[in-house]
Amino acid sequence: MENKMANLVISENPSKTTSAKLGMVPLAAKKPRNADRGKKVTVETNIRKLSIAPNQPIYKYAVEVNFVYQKPDGTECTIEMSKSTKKGTEHDFDKAKCQKVYEEAVKRYDALRVGGPFFYDRQASLYTLSKLKLEDIAFDVTQGISKRPNFKKAQFILKKVDESFQSTSNDIKKTVNPCPANADRTLLEAMNMVVSGPAFENKNVITVGACVHYLIEMNGIDVQSKYYDEGALYSGVGASKSVKTLEGSDRNAPSIFMTTEMKTTLFHPDDWPLIDLLKSYRGFAANLKANSPAAQRIEKALIGVDVLLNYGPHVGLGADGIVMKIRKFSTSARETNFLVDGKNTNVAAYFKSKYGITLKYPDLFTIEAKGKHGKIHFPPELLVLCANQTVTNDQMINNEQADMIKMSAAQPHVRKSTTDSVVKQVGLASNNIHGFIKVEEPVKVDAIVLNKPKIVFHGNKLANLDDPKNRFPTDFNRAGAYFIAKDLANWEMVFVQGEEVKGLAEQLVNEMRTNGMKTNPPAVSFITHGDLKTVFEKAKAAKRQLLFFVVKSRYNYHQQIKALEQQYDLLTQEIRLETAEKVFRQPQTRLNITNKTNMKLGGLNYQIGSESFNKPNRLIVGFETSQRSGGNPDYPISVGFAANMLDHHQKFAGGYVYVKRSNNVFGSIVKDTLVKVLETTKKNRGVPNDILLYFNGISEGQFAMLNEEFSQHVKEACRLMSPSYQPHFTIIASSKTHNERLYKSDKGRIVNLEPGTVIDHTIVSPVYNEWFHASAVARQGTAKATKFTLIFTTQPNEPMWNLEQLTNDLCYDHQIVFHPVGLPVPLYIAGRYSQRGAMILNANDGPIFTNSEVDLVATNAQYGYGDKALFNTRFNA
Repeated sequence: MENKMANLVISENPSKTTSAKLGMVPLAAKKPRNADRGKKVTVETNIRKLSIAPNQPIYKYAVEVNFVYQKPDGTECTIEMSKSTKKGTEHDFDKAKCQKVYEEAVKRYDALRVGGPFFYDRQASLYTLSKLKLEDIAFDVTQGISKRPNFKKAQFILKKVDESFQSTSNDIKKTVNPCPANADRTLLEAMNMVVSGPAFENKNVITVGACVHYLIEMNGIDVQSKYYDEGALYSGVGASKSVKTLEGSDRNAPSIFMTTEMKTTLFHPDDWPLIDLLKSYRGFAANLKANSPAAQRIEKALIGVDVLLNYGPHVGLGADGIVMKIRKFSTSARETNFLVDGKNTNVAAYFKSKYGITLKYPDLFTIEAKGKHGKIHFPPELLVLCANQTVTNDQMINNEQADMIKMSAAQPHVRKSTTDSVVKQVGLASNNIHGFIKVEEPVKVDAIVLNKPKIVFHGNKLANLDDPKNRFPTDFNRAGAYFIAKDLANWEMVFVQGEEVKGLAEQLVNEMRTNGMKTNPPAVSFITHGDLKTVFEKAKAAKRQLLFFVVKSRYNYHQQIKALEQQYDLLTQEIRLETAEKVFRQPQTRLNITNKTNMKLGGLNYQIGSESFNKPNRLIVGFETSQRSGGNPDYPISVGFAANMLDHHQKFAGGYVYVKRSNNVFGSIVKDTLVKVLETTKKNRGVPNDILLYFNGISEGQFAMLNEEFSQHVKEACRLMSPSYQPHFTIIASSKTHNERLYKSDKGRIVNLEPGTVIDHTIVSPVYNEWFHASAVARQGTAKATKFTLIFTTQPNEPMWNLEQLTNDLCYDHQIVFHPVGLPVPLYIAGRYSQRGAMILNANDGPIFTNSEVDLVATNAQYGYGDKALFNTRFNA
């Protein structure tokens, strides 16, 4: 630990590797829009045009801010803060350091005070509307900048940018290009800073990251605030913004637009001593052990939280302090031993001898963090929470997530008006910014509502998608037996001992038979003393097709059941006992259960009749990740995939792959996963001649990677099947993380978009093929459309309307719920597989390690479904 503590000093910048520049290859050529394939409607947006005064010059200067520190051996190391690659709190701290040095520069140089206005991004760029009188500035400063004891000096260097030094408001067209790397984003970057100026200057606003501005006081905002005693969590309301070049009314003369979206978020308390925070949780005790249920619950709420060291030389350093991320809870300070100068000691003794600190809680778990050379353990009483930290979904251990969904679930007309109020209070809706930018009212656009597909049950019986009795226009009811009904001859219903629901099996068997399934009554067994493993062992020996569990929700058996399903390669289905009791009086509940059973067994509940979704030889694959890592940020994350690789082109199945967390989670698995999918498809119905791939959660900055690298992975996978195998293929990126909100304008009222609504003009890129698509009804609140971008295709003549219609039809193919879902099914199901992978990882207490390193090959082999018989089923239905 002595060596590890010494290594907490700032290290040199990591060396950078060079690679071939991406973005020099154009994305798929722009296609004509879908102008008439559907019903026309009017859509309102939260997208505002920025009318910019012509001929306004904008100058960009490069800023370099270096901090020089003294290392323990007396040598110096230099860190460039202005090109910080850190994330979260550490990145915000680096930006604060840059701002402090910039403010010193402003004091010293008239050139940074006269003229302007000036817009500094607190990193490496300064924008100004007038040319600096002094264009090369450099100085060192030693005082008033850093509180860190080993700080020597800060260096400030300002000079003209070699490229794009001067841009003008007339350069909008240069900001976009079919080749992403050739787009000159100088004007956009400048506009982003300029329009944020009023928000940055607003004393009632804090900014998280680069573009989310939260109100400190919410006077006049009609949004309920929330506070939680456990963890002292509190809610905040703000607005995010993005500035981009869009098609506008003339594709050949694009315009700059700003999108503003309301954000409701939970925050951890600012600057709290960690020990005080721990005391707020139920079950806390001064001697709480890390492996106790109470500690494990608290740990879940705090994994990933940033804390500052607050002892000895670290006290009161603020943004100059050392930030550590909570990785897990570990043994107590008395129990955590290590060597110092060859002698054994423990954490409590170390802090006593090194700093003269007698711990008040020596028997409480310690906080495990990641140092430069391994794990470090800190007593919680010596740590303080960093400010402005948002709460992640994984950190919500009570009802916080449901509460936040309710807070965000305002009806469209309420959400739109509230968003407008928040945007104005934050300062993002100024009528006239610095005399040359006018923020216009949100734009209205025409949209198309696509035609609904036909839903076909057995015997060519069609569901009625225009039934006035249905609650929503895209809901439908069963019109007959399942299109492909499966047999269930040998299955087992499992209850907890003493909690059997009499008559349940008969109810479900009758429902299955009504829907065309040939079904025998199940065997019945019981879980005794929580022993699930024995149930699986006996069922495996009896060659059961399905284990059907009926258990109370309070038992929390779900994760263990699914882990054992994977281990024993034995299909399972689980319902809550509370749900089972509804079966006797709710026909819809019975149907939902058997819908899932038939799909798990390889059936098809209905077929979609569609001009666009009628190609059995087209393989459709989706990749998605929930970004969850089994409960620990050091663990690999689970990437889910799904494809229509079974014996019918409308049956989807899939799996998951564990990968190292990175900015490119898909790239390492595309080729091998696609080979597996192609081999399975070939076995089940032949080799496809056309492949469509969807990737969800893709940002615009990753388009070039998909276009150039992923397309090569697809070609390599095809060559591995056969050197002569060259099918057509198409790559589409999708995302719901954008800021755009769209509303239907209905006779002056603001309502949700109809499912099937698409917009592929005006508010999309002028150079890429993009469309917004609302596929599902918002059961509560305001629907959010998905944004799709056509990245690559070998079929330039396939019309946009066909891709849009196919994407829409795929949203109807869930098969278990009888209405469209929020993403095309290959992505929707892939997301569920991703979550399953994270669950399995957590159930097995993390990945497999070899020589103290995560062994991805062994982890995927041990915890995946790739080599299981269940891989050929929709086991996660």
